[in-house]
Amino acid sequence: MVKKYLILCFAALLAVCCDKEDRKNTYANQEALIDSYVSSLSSDYTVVYNGGVVRVILEEGGSQVLQSGDSLYFHYSGYEFNRGKGSLFYTNDPEVAEATGFVTDGKAFGVKYGHSAMIEGLNKGLEGVREGEHCYVIFSARYGYGNQIMSTLPKMTPLLFEMNIDKITRN
Repeated sequence: MVKKYLILCFAALLAVCCDKEDRKNTYANQEALIDSYVSSLSSDYTVVYNGGVVRVILEEGGSQVLQSGDSLYFHYSGYEFNRGKGSLFYTNDPEVAEATGFVTDGKAFGVKYGHSAMIEGLNKGLEGVREGEHCYVIFSARYGYGNQIMSTLPKMTPLLFEMNIDKITRN
């Protein structure tokens, strides 16, 4: 009886270890694909790396730089990353919504930066963003929803957010 219990415990431990190792490999593969995609973009774009998250600045913003505690208002479109924009899973951008048939009220999303419940990839990716900036924030599932299913997103999905920073308010 004890021997069967020990074998079952060992098998469970092995499964957990293998699952963790598989996730690490998946993250590494996703991050390599993201790096490859970013390096294929025009050299006209500024690229900012922050702890495994990439921000590609498509259009520079003004002088107002986001700081912790500031309120941030933006329109965005969230895509599954697939060597670029994959399937759209959410938008509050009226133009994207109209073009794709997505229903949205078109209102800017507002958060208090550094104190919000945004996923880690967005927190890291938006660090230092400027009012008026148009950018992509791209990251592996490690900084997104990881091994969780989130709404229509499958587990282990890398993400690309197209962001239009409307306003930054000092608090």
